[in-house]
Amino acid sequence: MDNMNLSTCLAILTCLCVHSVWGAIGTSDINCVNESEQNVGSVIEGYEGDVETITNIPPTDTLVLESDVFPIGVTFLKLNFTPGAETATVQTTKALDADVLLGETLFYAVTCTNSGVKNKRTLKVEDINDNGPVFQSKQYKTEVSETLEVGNDVLKVIAVDVDILPQNHVVSYSILPPIPNEFEMRSDGNIRLIRRLNYNTVSLYNFVVVAKDPGDLQDTANVVISVIDFDNMNPYFDHSLYEASIPENELGPFSTLSPEAVKAQDGDTGINQPIVYSITTVNPVKYRSSFNIDPNSGVISVVQALDREEIDNIVIQIQAAQEDDSTKTAEAVVSVTVEDVNDNMPEFDQDKYTAVILENSPRDQFVLQVHITDLDKGGFMGTLQIIPDTVPFYIGSDNSIRVKSSTELDRETNRNFYFHIEAKDKAPSTDIAMAAVNISLSDENDNSPVFGTARYEGKVSADQTLGMLVVKVEATDLDEGPNGQISYFINIGNEEGYFHMDKHTGEITLNKTIPLMENKILQFLLYVSAQDGGTVSRFSSVLVDIKAPGNSNPQFLQKTYQGKVLEEQEAGTEIIKVAFLSLAPAVPVTLTINTEADKFSIDDLTGILSTKVKLDYENQKNYTVQVSLSDGTNHDEASVHVDVLDINDNSPEFSPSLISIDVPEDAAIGDNVTAVSATDRDTGLNAEVLYTLERSAGMFSVNPTTGLITIAAALDRESQDTYEMTAVARDQGRPSLSGEASVVVTVTDVNDNAPSFSHQQYEASVSENSTVGTDVISINATDKDEGPNAAVTYHITKQEPSLPLAFTVDATSGLIHLAQELDYSKVKKYTLEVEARDGGIPALTGSAVVKVWVEDLNDKAPEFSQDQYDVGVYENIASGSALVSLEVTDEDEGGFNNGHFLLSSDTFSINSQGVVHLRHNASLDRETQDHYMIQVVAVDQPVNGLSSTAHINITVLDVNDNNPQFVDLQNPLEIPEDARGEVYRIQVSDMDIGPNGEVFVFTSPHSDLFALTMDGILTVTGELDRETQEFYDLTIIAEDKGLPPRGNVTRMNIIVTDVNDNAPVFSQRSYSTRVLAKDAKAGDLVLTVTATDQDAGNNSIVTYRFSSASDLVDLNSETGDITWTKDLTHLKDDLDIDLIVIAEDHGIPPQNDTEANVMIQIRAVSLSDSLTFENSTYYFTIKENEPMETDVGGVKASTGSQLDQITYKLTSHTDLFSIDKSGTIKTLKMLDKEEQEWFITGVEASDTRTPPNTTMATVIIQVEDVNEAPVFDSKKYKAVVFSMAPFRFPVAAVKASDPDVGDGLVLHYSLAEPSSLLDVEGSSGQVYVVDLTDMGGKVVSGQVRVTDEEGLFSTADIELDVKDSSSADIVVMTLNQPVYIVEKNVPETQNSLRNVLGWNVTIISVRNENGGDMRSRSRDRAAESSISFIAMDIKGAIVSAKEVNEKLQSEMERVKTELEKIYGPGLELERKEPSTLEDNTTLVTVLSVVLALSIVGLVVLVVVSVIRFKKMKMGDSDKGVTTGQTEPKTNGIMLKNKREQGSHYSSRKTSDVSKGPTCSF
Repeated sequence: MDNMNLSTCLAILTCLCVHSVWGAIGTSDINCVNESEQNVGSVIEGYEGDVETITNIPPTDTLVLESDVFPIGVTFLKLNFTPGAETATVQTTKALDADVLLGETLFYAVTCTNSGVKNKRTLKVEDINDNGPVFQSKQYKTEVSETLEVGNDVLKVIAVDVDILPQNHVVSYSILPPIPNEFEMRSDGNIRLIRRLNYNTVSLYNFVVVAKDPGDLQDTANVVISVIDFDNMNPYFDHSLYEASIPENELGPFSTLSPEAVKAQDGDTGINQPIVYSITTVNPVKYRSSFNIDPNSGVISVVQALDREEIDNIVIQIQAAQEDDSTKTAEAVVSVTVEDVNDNMPEFDQDKYTAVILENSPRDQFVLQVHITDLDKGGFMGTLQIIPDTVPFYIGSDNSIRVKSSTELDRETNRNFYFHIEAKDKAPSTDIAMAAVNISLSDENDNSPVFGTARYEGKVSADQTLGMLVVKVEATDLDEGPNGQISYFINIGNEEGYFHMDKHTGEITLNKTIPLMENKILQFLLYVSAQDGGTVSRFSSVLVDIKAPGNSNPQFLQKTYQGKVLEEQEAGTEIIKVAFLSLAPAVPVTLTINTEADKFSIDDLTGILSTKVKLDYENQKNYTVQVSLSDGTNHDEASVHVDVLDINDNSPEFSPSLISIDVPEDAAIGDNVTAVSATDRDTGLNAEVLYTLERSAGMFSVNPTTGLITIAAALDRESQDTYEMTAVARDQGRPSLSGEASVVVTVTDVNDNAPSFSHQQYEASVSENSTVGTDVISINATDKDEGPNAAVTYHITKQEPSLPLAFTVDATSGLIHLAQELDYSKVKKYTLEVEARDGGIPALTGSAVVKVWVEDLNDKAPEFSQDQYDVGVYENIASGSALVSLEVTDEDEGGFNNGHFLLSSDTFSINSQGVVHLRHNASLDRETQDHYMIQVVAVDQPVNGLSSTAHINITVLDVNDNNPQFVDLQNPLEIPEDARGEVYRIQVSDMDIGPNGEVFVFTSPHSDLFALTMDGILTVTGELDRETQEFYDLTIIAEDKGLPPRGNVTRMNIIVTDVNDNAPVFSQRSYSTRVLAKDAKAGDLVLTVTATDQDAGNNSIVTYRFSSASDLVDLNSETGDITWTKDLTHLKDDLDIDLIVIAEDHGIPPQNDTEANVMIQIRAVSLSDSLTFENSTYYFTIKENEPMETDVGGVKASTGSQLDQITYKLTSHTDLFSIDKSGTIKTLKMLDKEEQEWFITGVEASDTRTPPNTTMATVIIQVEDVNEAPVFDSKKYKAVVFSMAPFRFPVAAVKASDPDVGDGLVLHYSLAEPSSLLDVEGSSGQVYVVDLTDMGGKVVSGQVRVTDEEGLFSTADIELDVKDSSSADIVVMTLNQPVYIVEKNVPETQNSLRNVLGWNVTIISVRNENGGDMRSRSRDRAAESSISFIAMDIKGAIVSAKEVNEKLQSEMERVKTELEKIYGPGLELERKEPSTLEDNTTLVTVLSVVLALSIVGLVVLVVVSVIRFKKMKMGDSDKGVTTGQTEPKTNGIMLKNKREQGSHYSSRKTSDVSKGPTCSF
């Protein structure tokens, strides 16, 4: 089988390698007598096969094949001739090649050896396109000056196609993309310049050219063109602007310099002349001496220390000039920032500050402004603090002192505050400045008169006399001056005129005799007011209770009274009030308990009967108590019947309290378990008991009436065997009481579970050589029952095959043993049925199956079919290929099915079928290793297997896989351009063997200049010219004789060396220059002439000389430099010098060219052609916010020729500025100094010369500040407010900012037009209410103005939606919190109320118990606070006070919980209900009259105040706006108090306290 596969492979290879063989081209008879010539025919090149059949060969003659004309012909042929034969055949030895045959003709001869006669033959071999063009060099290099004129050829590439026919060897040239824009490829191979070169743009071109013949065969070569730089560019800086910084007081280089270190370089990067740095200007100029620049490195250093407080920014203009030409310069700007060092202490503008403010000024009220300066950058940036920090003031972010705690600004407590302000510089500085502050408090009428007691009592005795003192009231006022002067009045209760009040002393005297009544006390309730003398007075009221008793005769109203009391109440429980008549307390009476005095007591004043001990209904159910009444003279008696009422004060009790019982698990649902019983000592419903069962898990239930416990669900001991339950007995009292008993039920077992095996089928294996008694497998079964019901025994009930009985089982452990020896050949598997049986009665069983496998023994080793396998493989066999298959047999059961092979080799592997493969990552190489001997082991078992060994002898066969290699090839090969004949021998080798290693060498002719023989001898066959072509690339081909053959191609570079056969040639026929006479100095260069010689070495070295000498100039014979021999600065007239220069080489003999003309024009007057700016730096300024197209300034550059045009362009900031052809710079957008103040850019000027001249100038533009008006953060402010909002109620806070840089931040707010409705706080921008009383349902609009210190201002609109509201909409609630605490938490309080009530809540005032509002606080911090607020729904409609009060009452606990989150635990709150005076028609009538008169008086007071206010306002209007003051305007106060007084009296008149202030204002 293997031999058949190998034969098939060889047959396929033979078919692939053998060409088609044609019949002979011609047939001829041999002529051994006379020479003959004959044309055999014609074929195309590439032909292989018979060329000619020769007939009529004399039997005694022998034929040989010989060359004719050219020896190359017979190299393609061989003669197949057998001596004595009549015919012979001329055949090809290789494919015919027309390219190596001259004239497409193959010449050969067949010669008769006996006669020596030649039969000459020719065969026409037709050329086909089988050769592509070949470049003479794979890389062409040249250098070109960037000044080379467009249209000149740069270099020429040559490619040769060795095909014979023109239609096959004509070559076309092109450049492969990407094609450089500067060059084009000509049809003759010349590369021509079509666009001017620029070294600074591209200094090196590297591209690929392609040569193609008509058949699209092609070759490529690289072209490298280096651009030579010409010195026509100025130097340039990497950046036109550098930004540097250095700390003040520091010397040396800058600490920072960005974007990088100062660096300039020659614009002609290929020449790169050294640069010299210098400082041209420093702005301000007086700091010129503070800086120095290193001329070589460009490092700028500070040599004189700078002071940032004197100057913080300096602009340095630096220049870079070429070392060889100082007229070629570049400019750059260095902007130096002097960094601040904290070297100045802070200073206050005053050593001591004083201020006077009203007491009770609100938090954040402006007090005074401190100004602190620090000459360091940013001014004072440290911290300010007040020492000590316990004073009620703080320092704001704007350095103003403001009120921190309004509650501590109480003139009555502390008139003055003395403290210091400390200004501490920022770390690490420790500088500190101090200033003293004295703040005095002026008095405000913020205290109402306060009575000494909340109630006064007086008495008029029976012996009354007119003018007698009844009682004296006294009040104090903590204010000073008129604010503290008090007057007293009786407001209500003296309608009959019995009493007189002294307004100054507060004494109430009897004014008229009072008619007394027997056994009755007359009572007079007088409401007395104390009013201070403030401009807006404050008052307080107090109740004076005056009693006038008559004659005394005490008596009970009833003889018998009925009372009830619950048992077990604490001592002191009130039972009933025993009503009686007496003059007590004017005439004291005594009440006495005559019976049951140990259990009851009675109050002498109230007549209330109370318990003295706890009463027990179970002991006694009622009592009769005898009481008596006496004033010491008169006496009366009565009896009180008291019934004791039962309460539920006894819990049910179980007996016993613990019950344990056993229940079998098969008990039926509904079976009785046990009964529980409890008793209660109470009576009625309090003693009725119902039963429940807890923790029964639904398994048991109890009868609620009888207490019988029964089974409610099926029991299963295996799931749960114990239930611990609680029986609960609960009475029907209110509240109900209960008692408990523990019930423990234990579930006992029954045999209701059969044994269960851990597996339904067991499997085991046992070796056939195991001994009797060997353990085979252990089986296991469990039973969920307990006790005997769970005891399991094991039994084998069946065996297959049944005989012999091979196994036994241990009845207790379940372990199965071997009972008889096994034989694998007889039985390979046993099946056992086993049973597990419990100990219950009757017993329950479970079953399982056990399968036992008998294992065979391994005792035969495997065997290979051969001890050694010999294998031959070709070295080019593919990776993974199969080499040989090994056959192995094994006599054991299963044979070698479970066997495996072992082979240790990095090159070969073997699979489980025994096939040896070449590894996938390996390959064979005969030249590296031609023989392998490997060992293979066959193992029959994976574990403890038996094995055998075989060897494989592998021979690697050769294939033609190595190319011939050239040995020590001299490359490049130098040949003199006049060489002829043999010049070099080429040697080759091949690592293969046999025909695969036999090599011959050949090449094709190269332009008829070179030839190569088969043995490798290179000859020159034509004339060489180094100047025409210096380099040649020969294609050398080495080919072996393998099938198919392999070859190697190399390119030999032939360098043609020079002989002196060329004369020097000038670069141009004439040279000229124009020089200023003042610049013509001895030794200076005038110009340079250049001549080149195409020869090499000494043959190309050129020497220069004048045809006739000149006394003004000299010529350097080596460099061609023409220099001045004398100074011509004295020359007054123009002078022209004409000279002739001759160039001669150093060849032998030397060669020289025709002369070159030199013209030197000397001019006495300057005709400069250079391009320069009038200034190297231009400084311009422009104001910020100027419109687009605003002129910034103009720059100008000039050139020596009027024919040249100049263009300008900016190098940066082209998005902000533009420049036109006249040099005028304009803005492209408005500039903002606050965004950027300085702009530095470069301007580049270029003329129209070729190449153009360029120069740079620097432009510095400063944006000047223009004072801009402050700007509001919003154009319109909107707010919602209530019409009854109090004076100074905050509405909105407007805010503006000033965009100017460096300006102060002091802004003043005011209304654009004065308003009696609103006003604004000048320093903070807080808009507040003055009076919106009649504006409900309207929109109030106006304008707010903000003004800076320069008088510029802006306005913003303010719009208020005034919601109509009245006192009927106000809800009042009191908290046990000081006013100042509530004020601090107004927003949080509003949010809490909104969360609970579901409406938007606005608090309009916070007052203390004495009536002080948010502006007038009482010093009594323990007083309660009254909060007045209004609620609105989501649509903005006001919710009525009635609806709010109802919801507040229902949600009071939630409100308290929410507010405790703000004010802490212990919060007490109360919703204030409307209060009324005593139900006395006369009193109400009198009160109405008094209130009406009070309102009339108040109206008169308001009218007078308004007139005074208008006069004061007219006087104030001429005084202008006062900044920094927040005092409310007088008319605002008057309107406010008018409104408050009106509301106050209106509320008293209607007796609705909740609709307005309740005490004072």
